[in-house]
Formats: sequence, C-alpha cells, structure tokens
Amino acid sequence: MKMILMTLAAVLCCTTLFTSCEKTLPDQPDTPTKDTTPVAAVMEYSFSVTDDLFNAFDLTVEYYDATGAVKTETMTSKTWAKTVKANQLPATLGARLFIKLKSGFDSSKEEIFSAKHAYDYEYYAVNKSYEKLDGGVSKGVSGGVDMQYGKVPAYAERYQDKPIMKYIFNFASDGTATSSSWE
Repeated sequence: MKMILMTLAAVLCCTTLFTSCEKTLPDQPDTPTKDTTPVAAVMEYSFSVTDDLFNAFDLTVEYYDATGAVKTETMTSKTWAKTVKANQLPATLGARLFIKLKSGFDSSKEEIFSAKHAYDYEYYAVNKSYEKLDGGVSKGVSGGVDMQYGKVPAYAERYQDKPIMKYIFNFASDGTATSSSWE
C-alpha cells in the first residue's frame, strides 16, 4: 500500500511539474480582413495587328474611359494598350478596332497579305485601397486571315463602319461583369 501511495505521489508531482512549465504566449494581434467591397472596375485593353494590316490600313480604336465616355485613338504602332479604371460602379468598359484602307494601296502584288489580329483584355473589381478583388477575368483571342493582295479592298469594304475586333462589359454595383453589345 505504501508503494502504491508513493507511486501515486510521484505521478502527481511529475504532472504538476510538466503543467507548470507551460509558457504563456502574448496575445496575437488580430489579422486584418481584406475589404471586399467593390468601388470601381478596372479593364486592361490591348489590340495587336500584323505588319500588313498596320501598313495598309488606318487603325482607329474606340474605348470607354474612366468617366464612361467613348474616346477615340489612332493606333500608331502594331500594338495598342491601355488600362482604364472606372470612377464608380456601375460602369461600362470596352474597346473596339476599326480599319480603313489607306489611299494608294497597291492590290496588284502577287504576295500573301496577312490580316491577322488579336486582342487581350483583363477586367476586375477593386476596393477603395485599389486592391484587386476575386472574380476577375482574363482573355485573349486572335483571328483574321491570309489572302491575296487583290482581295484586300473587298476585305476593307466588308469591315467599312464595322469593327474587326470588339469587347464590352457592364459592371454592376457589386463588381460583377456581364458581356454586352456596342449596338
């Protein structure tokens, strides 16, 4: 019996010793939560064209700016890019590219004309600290054709007053975006 009491006392002493050695940690600061309230939409626009398209056509881009107004710019290089942050939600953002055959174009060449083009865009909502919120979309699309130089005037006629590339999105007050139409 004495042996059992001594064993029990030894176990209690060891338990007390180990529990009393526990280290107390200082209070950890709360991790701040990210503000997920959308206040604006951002869209990164980009169009690119081949040397043939750039040299044979006047290229004009129409796009929605930060205020929602449609602005026009002439492409002065084979790639046009712009980032626009809408001032408020809801908002509409988008861009489109028009082509107009330059006067004096020589369609008698026997070579192949490359009318290939591409566009890229990324859009997303941001909070008041301009931090990107989840749910953005990024997309790239290419298109166009190769043709004989003699067919280029008909190609130009086909796209007279119509864009060869376009994209537009409406952003709701909650930052979600839906595809829309220019027309």
